[in-house]
Amino acid sequence: MPKVSQEYSEARRQQIIDAAYQCFARKGFHQTTMRDIYDEASLSPGAVYHYFDSKDEIIQASFAFDFRRSRDVFGAAQASDDALQALDDLIDFFFQGLREAAGLGAGRVNVQGWGEALVNPRVGATVREVMDSSVQALALVVGKAQDADQIRASLDPVAVSQLLLSAYYGLELQLALNPDVDVDHYAAVVKVLLRSLSPQV
Repeated sequence: MPKVSQEYSEARRQQIIDAAYQCFARKGFHQTTMRDIYDEASLSPGAVYHYFDSKDEIIQASFAFDFRRSRDVFGAAQASDDALQALDDLIDFFFQGLREAAGLGAGRVNVQGWGEALVNPRVGATVREVMDSSVQALALVVGKAQDADQIRASLDPVAVSQLLLSAYYGLELQLALNPDVDVDHYAAVVKVLLRSLSPQV
């Protein structure tokens, strides 16, 4: 039997995650069955269960995949010569991504995932790991901005990062409930708040 390439496996996993998200957005996490997912993906049960044993695993994989996909973006921000501009660019990138994802119902699914994380230890561990990793990645950029005297050095870079992450998740929740939220205006206000942390303010 020929070996399946890594690219093929990743593409198949993503196909299943995308199908599950469509089902979760349409029916809700608990109302969706594994049969719904493999029907949506146009795959056999065996093909789906080869990659995921349960809906929990699909939710875990989706949160983990989103963070892995963000690593290059965080890495570029950490390498930037202008850390404050890099934070602006991160705001633009991630907030616009939320607007695009909202059209696919991804925000509605992620909000359900947060709820599941509160009562499901496995999902909760993955969500906390992704959040913690995001905060640490942001904190490195915030620290560079502090070294460049762009953000007050007296502020805890982790707390600043948690504030920015709260703005991101807050927008995701609002878009899940109201897709008409103006993302551009929201992002502009977050940038103003970020600049209010300057030593010169």
